[in-house]
Amino acid sequence: MSKARLRPPSGFASYLSRRDVAERLGFASEFKVRQLERQGRLRPVRGAMGSAWYAPEQVSALSPVSRDRPGPSPSPSCSDAAIVAHLRGRSDPGDPPRTVVDVVADLGVPISRAQRVYRFWLAHDLHPSAERARALRGARGAPVPVELHPERPGERRSGERLERDTLLKQLRDPDPKIRAAAFEKLKTRR
Repeated sequence: MSKARLRPPSGFASYLSRRDVAERLGFASEFKVRQLERQGRLRPVRGAMGSAWYAPEQVSALSPVSRDRPGPSPSPSCSDAAIVAHLRGRSDPGDPPRTVVDVVADLGVPISRAQRVYRFWLAHDLHPSAERARALRGARGAPVPVELHPERPGERRSGERLERDTLLKQLRDPDPKIRAAAFEKLKTRR
């Protein structure tokens, strides 16, 4: 027995239900429509019992016919490897290397993800385009990571902060003498 179809809220008679949108876009289930809603590509109007109804204009903008139009298509599911390949893409040595803005604009990935992949690409890729990007970045005065503790690579905390953290760990020591000594040192540091 199939579910009875709900009616749209008053004033929204032309709006489509999730089931209708899934059928129109060719999805096997309504969950893909929910994903589009979470991504902000569809904005629902709520009806009875919290049902979601979508404007036909929004749905037609997402239909497969409109996907064939020129221009970048948002693809948050683009793999990191595809982003790196896009960053390597410019083969002419005279072209400036691609930036994070290019990745976001061309591939439609979120800014935070584009920044993460771009940092990884700059740090690890030996491709000529990555070399040009590093050289250009250094020439523009971009901040170069500085190791604060050469004996502990990757450590960003200062020596004073490391000492304080060590004293705090000593406050949890089972030996009362160690705890008392750490407490006295912490009191004098204020």
